[in-house]
Amino acid sequence: MAPVPQQIWPRGPGPRQLIACALLASASGCAVGHERTAEPELRRERVALGASFVGRRAAGLRELLDADLIVQPPAPDTALRGRAAAAYLERLARKSRLTGSELSPVSITREGGFLLERGGWHLESGSRTFASRYMIRWRESPAGWKVVLWRWTLFR
Repeated sequence: MAPVPQQIWPRGPGPRQLIACALLASASGCAVGHERTAEPELRRERVALGASFVGRRAAGLRELLDADLIVQPPAPDTALRGRAAAAYLERLARKSRLTGSELSPVSITREGGFLLERGGWHLESGSRTFASRYMIRWRESPAGWKVVLWRWTLFR
């Protein structure tokens, strides 16, 4: 009778898989930590940006927008750039009859002098609420963070 081979490694993931998982976990932890340090930098700007759509004021909106702003609203509207994009957002803000507007980030990633923010945009009008997904690219400037790109989906 032939001897039964002895198992050297226990069943389940091998040491290479465990090392790979540990490296992925530590890399993910670093990315999450990096996102957390970027978030407080934008809090004031994000709150002001969302609030500028409440009460038909557009208060402070223009100061948050970069001169090279690109706006990408959902269809049927089309993308706009620069002054036309800023004017479009101001028109939306002044026409709105919102009682609440809040940008809630899900992730923020630093990309050189930029921050890429993804999240949900929540609007209130009377007793109705609407939600959309958004992406904003912020540019760091001497005057603070400015919106360079703003893209959102249809509100539901």
